[in-house]
Amino acid sequence: MSNIPRVSLEDTYTLLQLMRETALMKGRQAQADKLNPVTEQMRTLVENSRKTDQAAAPLTQPPAGILGQADFQQLLEVSKNRPATQPPAAPASDPAERNRLIVAMAAAQMSEVDIARQMGMTREEVRLVLSVQQRSTPNVQGGYIR
Repeated sequence: MSNIPRVSLEDTYTLLQLMRETALMKGRQAQADKLNPVTEQMRTLVENSRKTDQAAAPLTQPPAGILGQADFQQLLEVSKNRPATQPPAAPASDPAERNRLIVAMAAAQMSEVDIARQMGMTREEVRLVLSVQQRSTPNVQGGYIR
């Protein structure tokens, strides 16, 4: 394993952590439990790689690859600072409220795919909600768009 670049190990470890967090957020405890041993083993590999690298030469370069990207670093910081006991957000149980959320997300320039993922729906369901909303929206003259 010593010939694998440390940044690749760290990226893989980070990806496993995110997969586990996603499973927990979606209430898939069994899936998260299956990822625990893999994540722990990868953490050990990363730590051993860091010790080896530190013994060879001190690190002076910023992280490379995905870990070097500012938006990914921000995502990691948010996930680290979020309390572990925070329950996942429950989808809106009221269909009218769910539809308002979908319309609001679309108005905020979220893509249909992102809305569908966020709401646990198919893209077609999101399109249907948005098309029904567009048809029932009054236009400026007070009539309805058909």
